[in-house]
Amino acid sequence: MTRLFARRYKSDDLQQPVLPTPNTLPPHSPTDVETDNNLLQPVQNWSHPFRDNRDALQHLTHLANAASGSYPLGSSGLWHGGVHFDAGTAGTLDQSSVHCIADGKVVAYRIDEQSPATTYFVNKQPVSKPFSRNFVLVRHRLRPPAIKGSTDTPPSLIIYSLYMHLRDWAAYEKDSAVVRPGFWKSGSTLQVRVDVNDIHGDYPGQRGLNVRNKASKGAIIGWLPRGAEVQVSGEGTYRKLENTPGPDHLKDASGGLRGYVCADFLRPMAGEQHRVVSETPLNVRAQPRVRKGNEIGTLYPGTEVTVSGTGRFRKLEQVNQYVHFPSLQSGAAEPEARGSVVVLDKPVAIKAGELIGHMGRYHEGAVDYPENRLHLEVFSAGDVKMFLGLSRVWADKLPASSKTWLKLVKGTPVVAHQGTFSSKKPPTLKAAGTLSAAQLLLPKSLLDGLPAERKIAVPASADSKACNWYRLDGLLHDADNNLLDGWVREEVGGTPWLSPWSWEGYETLADYDSPRSMLASFMRASGRFDDDEITRHDAAADKADQGPIKKRLFDIIDRNRDGKLSGNEIQAALRLPAHAQSISQLIVRYQSEWHHTPGKWDALDDLLGHGGATPNLNWLAEKERIKAMSWWAEVAGQLGLPVDGKVHHLHAVGLLSSFQGSGFTFSLEAMLKLYPRLDSNRHKDLTTIADELNAKIEVYKLDTPLRRAHFFAQILEETGEGLSVIEDLTYSADALTALFSYFRIRPNEAKKHGYYKKHGRIKEDGFPMSQSDFEAIANGAYGARSELGNRGHASGDGWKYRGRGLKQLTGLHNYKVFNDWHVENQQNWPEDKVNFVKNPDLLTHMRYATRSAINLWLSKKIYEIADKGAVPDVVNLVTDIVNKGTKSRRNRVKNFERIWASGILE
Repeated sequence: MTRLFARRYKSDDLQQPVLPTPNTLPPHSPTDVETDNNLLQPVQNWSHPFRDNRDALQHLTHLANAASGSYPLGSSGLWHGGVHFDAGTAGTLDQSSVHCIADGKVVAYRIDEQSPATTYFVNKQPVSKPFSRNFVLVRHRLRPPAIKGSTDTPPSLIIYSLYMHLRDWAAYEKDSAVVRPGFWKSGSTLQVRVDVNDIHGDYPGQRGLNVRNKASKGAIIGWLPRGAEVQVSGEGTYRKLENTPGPDHLKDASGGLRGYVCADFLRPMAGEQHRVVSETPLNVRAQPRVRKGNEIGTLYPGTEVTVSGTGRFRKLEQVNQYVHFPSLQSGAAEPEARGSVVVLDKPVAIKAGELIGHMGRYHEGAVDYPENRLHLEVFSAGDVKMFLGLSRVWADKLPASSKTWLKLVKGTPVVAHQGTFSSKKPPTLKAAGTLSAAQLLLPKSLLDGLPAERKIAVPASADSKACNWYRLDGLLHDADNNLLDGWVREEVGGTPWLSPWSWEGYETLADYDSPRSMLASFMRASGRFDDDEITRHDAAADKADQGPIKKRLFDIIDRNRDGKLSGNEIQAALRLPAHAQSISQLIVRYQSEWHHTPGKWDALDDLLGHGGATPNLNWLAEKERIKAMSWWAEVAGQLGLPVDGKVHHLHAVGLLSSFQGSGFTFSLEAMLKLYPRLDSNRHKDLTTIADELNAKIEVYKLDTPLRRAHFFAQILEETGEGLSVIEDLTYSADALTALFSYFRIRPNEAKKHGYYKKHGRIKEDGFPMSQSDFEAIANGAYGARSELGNRGHASGDGWKYRGRGLKQLTGLHNYKVFNDWHVENQQNWPEDKVNFVKNPDLLTHMRYATRSAINLWLSKKIYEIADKGAVPDVVNLVTDIVNKGTKSRRNRVKNFERIWASGILE
């Protein structure tokens, strides 16, 4: 959470920040919390917070780059319950937005209007350093899958994920284009929809929304652009604008209305309101008199106005305006009670991968500038030890398909690579030169993703069992912590495969060492004590060194066996996959750092040189910052969390890496729900599609239900319910002239090749459409378009590169683009060295038909658009990329709504 300061300055040099503690909502009853927990659906999907698609071990070792904090000890040697992402991790991660790590419900958050700052002293000069205390707290349920045919209930555990140091509200207001979290409430204003098409009177090219003078059959008196923010009142189809006094052309420089109207043509309504009752438009005059050239506008009969004054001419104060309510949409979302902790009365469901927020600015220590930072943490108030035990028993009953981790024990032989190794001459254990120095679990996805030349399968023989050899680089290490490259052996049926629900290597610790003991240990290990200080603080340092956390870390990473643990040693250990994995498997019961207990921080005063005569002003400021960031007391009672803040902490990235990819899989059952009318002889095709997507579900950016729903909403329309992966060229003559410019200027060819009768493929001459007709249509429709056929009508490229695949890839250019992409990503399918330009019919094979759709999905980053939400507008945005000229937009919206409502792909 914090870095500690040892610089000493006088207390009157420091201006203490004032950070009020906000009031919270009335606490929920324990019954409410228990009921909500019971209704919480178990996690099905997991996501990296930055949706990174590297393997689980790379996720762990990448955390060694974080400069500001690691689990379970921070850079100052104090307890640290989470992991950090900061400038150090930004090099290879897209940290532009933060996403939920698992399915769950948002239960609490805090978003400040503007993040506060703390005044520190650097070289005796006051420096204001901002820090984000904004957070989101999400509740999840961990539960193993049910056992087929069993009525037993799987064990479960409620956990929470915490996303700390998020962006403040001022940053969102500054940039309205930044997507806002879906769990925020809609703002008080409405917006003109982006698809309204009323034409601006003076600028026909602009589209927006007409403003009228009445709620029924009103005349047009104004216009609003798409996206304009408005406030309305009333009921019905047309509602009154409340955020403006009248039409823009009647406003003065201050925003009020100018002008006078004749009272002879006004009929009183309620209060000061009147209705214009003239037979022709009523003049609005600059001055309260009749004079030529005095007119500044007119009001249509029926217009409602508010006027003031007496006499024949009255001052115009307001002109009621009305807009079409269905043409408005909810305004941009905003957080509730900015600056206060918000505990939601009704927790909001959120899916893995959905937006949590954005990293906020954090400035501390000797760093010259604030950095973007995320503190990610997972904890549980439940009986974690009991859950692990029950889960391990349950895992023994799960099918073999759930066992997705290969266990390489300490002492696994590593055989250095030789160029002669092959399936005919595989490595042998006799050639092993080095043994691994630590146990390592390898995810199946990592092994499956190895290139073919790094995998050797050896069949069983009379003398030996079947085995698989894998060439692994930089995953195992030796006794001197040197990373090893070479081949390891899996004995089929011997080397164990484990389910993540076995919690292999996980252990629970309870540590009650105080921050004082931990800091004393850290300062002694880093040589910051003089002889006198060593004498005074040795006992406290020894207590921490002999505590459960330090003892376990000593076992894992104390390289020089000197009984001291430095920050550099922890960081070095995190670069070794086996050590990083072992650290991630520690579950520690400790008081949350977000639970504020002043006494435990005051106990550090003497270690940091703070006293009455020699105040450490930076430490005083830091204690105020710690207090300001705390939130536990404001949520504990309402969420059923322990008041003392003592909970079990789990390594957030280690947890999601264990289960990521083990949740949703495309099954034949799910595919049949997408294509319910498909002939049974085509079920094999559905299985092929499912297998292709499951092999790389995260690489293909189909790792959330929302993305999958948008993807298949388009595919269903492109392929039809019969799963056609080749274009149907049965066009009528009218359709050919309407859709394709080639036939539009050659209507006789359209008549010659297109059908004329409504039923079947019968042409005007009574003969059925033939192969030559289809080729002529394709060559005319596509071959003449330079970006598709590329060689003109006569070449035949239109027919050769007609629409194929799940997305109906069309035209020579697009075939070339797909082929290049397939070659560039050859490591993903080393066995498939094919050429789609030379052999375009390959795209009728389901494996390649699927990849062609994935190519578009990834290259155009359609998944980013899909993340915007589950509404028709977003479906249409996706459609604009997939097939902009289509007339099937409504069908694609219906496809999406059916998939989303049914939960087929969740």
